[in-house]
Amino acid sequence: LKNRSVKMNIVKNDVEEKVIQKLKTIKDIELPISIYDLGLIYKTDVELKDDNIYVNIETTMINSRCSSTYSFSEEIVNNIKSIDEVDDCNVKFVYSPKWDVSMISPKGIEQLNCANAKGM
Repeated sequence: LKNRSVKMNIVKNDVEEKVIQKLKTIKDIELPISIYDLGLIYKTDVELKDDNIYVNIETTMINSRCSSTYSFSEEIVNNIKSIDEVDDCNVKFVYSPKWDVSMISPKGIEQLNCANAKGM
């Protein structure tokens, strides 16, 4: 049982890394930065249940009045479900804490500065 637990943790960590890499490929609707580097992803959770792998993601939007959450969540789900090990993905939008610029990663700030230099 201990070996199975260790193996499951290795699989979980591997899938978590793949999830983050996939999230880094999804660009924001308005800015040329990934939703991950913008800090829009609040939580990723990989759950192993009955030999299936489920990914739960909590995300937010820059503008909480934006009504395009459906297509945005569909893009996230499709990208995450393209990972071979993932059986299903659920996206939940949360609006607390409210997103602000301090949540942008250093890489995101670098991308934003490059975009501004090119005249976005």
